Parts: sequence; structure tokens; C-alpha cells
Amino acid sequence: MKSNIPTFAILLATLFLSGCSDFEKFPLAPVTGIVLCEGEPVPYVQVHFHPAPEGASTAVVGKAGYGVTDEKGAFHISTYKPGDGAIIGKHEIRIGVSRSTLPDCPADLSYTGVWEIVEVVKGKGKNEFTFTLPKRNPRQQLVLNND
Repeated sequence: MKSNIPTFAILLATLFLSGCSDFEKFPLAPVTGIVLCEGEPVPYVQVHFHPAPEGASTAVVGKAGYGVTDEKGAFHISTYKPGDGAIIGKHEIRIGVSRSTLPDCPADLSYTGVWEIVEVVKGKGKNEFTFTLPKRNPRQQLVLNND
């Protein structure tokens, strides 16, 4: 008599693994926007949408979304696949640059903390954000000039 245990184990493993590929997939909404510095678009900066926990919660709140501005400062956020958007809810926004794409902008682009907190809502066309990079304060400028 032939046992069906190996077949059952393979079927169970297949079901488990196929369910795990998106096991923490949260609902998304399209997100677009522009990054500005003194009213001018900032090309080739990284825009990160990090889901923010509500209150003092430490629960998993979803995967971060990411985009890079184009030559006109525009971005589209991707979370699971290109251009799919960001998780619905509040997000901490972080903006960063690499040294090879440092824009001509008097903003404090060395800052790695939260630039802003925004809320992504369900529905198309409602999640268009403009992020204006803040100027360096004069004290930072003096420290940077002494390097």
C-alpha cells in the first residue's frame, strides 16, 4: 500500500509558501507628488513613505513605500511593485540624497529624520503631495562652511 504522506506534505508546503509571499500585504492607494526647494523642483532625491504606528502601538503597520524624483522633481511611490502606491494610513516621510545626485539646494539634505507626517487615503487622485525642503538654519551653514 502506497502512502500519501509525501504528496500531502508537498501540497501543504506549497499552500503555506504561496500564502506567505504576500502574508503582510496591506491595502494600497496610488501616491504621487513633487519635491521642491525654494519653489524649484528637486531632481533625483529619494522619497520614503514609512507607515506610522497609531499612538503607542508597536504592531506591524506595513511595508514602507519608496520613490525617486525625476528630472522635474516628480515621484511615484512603489511598495510591492513599481508604481502601486503606499499603504493606506499615516506615514512618516523621509527624503534623502546620494552624494552623486546632490542637488543645488540650500536645504539640510544631511537630515535623516522625519521631514513630515502625511496620511494616504483610499481613492485615486487624493494622494498628491508637495514636499518643500526646509532651508538650513544659519548655524548649520556656519558649521558646514568650516569643514
